[in-house]
Amino acid sequence: MTTHTTALRLDFHGTRLDLDVEDGAGIEGALDFLATHLTAEEAKPDETGRDPVAILRVHAFDPERLAPPAGTVQEDIYLRKSASEFFTVPARRAVVDAREYLECTKTGSRFVFDPTARVIDVALGAGGHMDFVELVRDLVLKHQENTGAVVLHATAAYRDGEVVLITGAKGAGKSTVLLELVEHFGYQVLSGDKTVLHELPDGSVVAAGWPDYPHLGYGTVAKYPGLKDIAGIGDDYVPAEGHAFSPVGKFAVDPLPFRDRFPSAPVGVRVPVAAILHPAIGPGEATAVEPLTGGRQEHAEVLRANVESAFDGANAGWHHYLDDGRAAHADRLARITEVLAGVPAWTLTGPGDLTAENVPPMIGGPAEVAR
Repeated sequence: MTTHTTALRLDFHGTRLDLDVEDGAGIEGALDFLATHLTAEEAKPDETGRDPVAILRVHAFDPERLAPPAGTVQEDIYLRKSASEFFTVPARRAVVDAREYLECTKTGSRFVFDPTARVIDVALGAGGHMDFVELVRDLVLKHQENTGAVVLHATAAYRDGEVVLITGAKGAGKSTVLLELVEHFGYQVLSGDKTVLHELPDGSVVAAGWPDYPHLGYGTVAKYPGLKDIAGIGDDYVPAEGHAFSPVGKFAVDPLPFRDRFPSAPVGVRVPVAAILHPAIGPGEATAVEPLTGGRQEHAEVLRANVESAFDGANAGWHHYLDDGRAAHADRLARITEVLAGVPAWTLTGPGDLTAENVPPMIGGPAEVAR
């Protein structure tokens, strides 16, 4: 029997993945998730001469398919390890003849990486669409970094062809500030966790958004009408003491109704950075927004402290399909952070409630004021 496949192309600002998708492969949910930031089209001849980073052959699931040879030694690893069980993805890995075999132990999804052929075979188990998302995000981010992009741990709010970056450590209040700008000042969500920065030929810097699964603290969820229902939190829920402003005890929020509640920026935009906010929200009577102190070099150091990489971390080596080529672009990282260090920036403390009285006019004012 002939198996019908559909040829698709995923694109993210110069990074291309080619997909050969069998009927019944079950990646529709993954493509819906990625569609806010990656374009997916039927494959056509590429006149740019770009080769794909990988060809992903996505098969309908078969429990006998893509398993390593019988008796192969396997090791326990993680595609992702999080404080949240929801986002933790354990797996088993085996290496045979330069191929890596992975099986996600929660869902049964399987990947086989063949870097010599530039092919990755995929079969998703029940509920495994986020395993596929994890694969695509990892490949795209690593290729982006290998071609000179910088990934900043930042949410990003889009309005009128510009973006406000909100950057800081985990639990600083980035999501809260992002949603405040969307809810009260006419912005759209460009990015909810990471922002990808590119240097243009003229030396300017533009920001691109990134698809993520909302992971919000109770203090943020409770602020906005309808968000508790989307997060599945009942009215009788009482957070543990101190967790309202804590990275502990966050909730995974269904991304599709979340997008209906908080609109997303247009797909594929890359825009200049108009302003940067550095939140450190927490209990308090009033939100204070104050200019970031220090000189340009100090501002650049603050930004560099929030640069992250798909190549770093304990679980970054869950596959070895792409080598780490960041060193060739170290000078570009320095230039990008130096340019951003010249962008107007503010710190933000207190509970994180933004009003026309405490938001700088270039951020909170109408478009003509911002320009």
